[in-house]
Amino acid sequence: MNSKTTDLRDGRLSLANRTVLLADPVRTRLAAYLDYRNRRWPRTANCHLFVSQTTGCGVEPVSYVWIIDVLGMPTSRLREDRLLHEAEATGGDPRRICDLFGLSVGAALRYTGTIDQPGLVEHSLRNAGPPSRPPAD
Repeated sequence: MNSKTTDLRDGRLSLANRTVLLADPVRTRLAAYLDYRNRRWPRTANCHLFVSQTTGCGVEPVSYVWIIDVLGMPTSRLREDRLLHEAEATGGDPRRICDLFGLSVGAALRYTGTIDQPGLVEHSLRNAGPPSRPPAD
């Protein structure tokens, strides 16, 4: 995720191929994060949205390993979870999935097809967290 703070404007995130309208809860959490970021690294020259202890003194983006460590899972797993949840929440509206996630109709139909399978979305959501780690010795 190489988004920059300049990609955020008027409640929208501008990506290379589309603009994402951010929901109010997302805007609230994002504002809290940006406030934290500005307090933690007040003089950073790093314009990337996410900054770590390592990148706060430079201009490079955080690594994918850092993002996975912070989230506890790969971003692809988080995206899939959100796709399945949105498919369930919209009653299987492929147009909504296409608009929100920038998918083709065929890809959206694969996700919306899951709502006809009882328990599949719940199973996916239940197992979407970070993988369990073996106990330390």
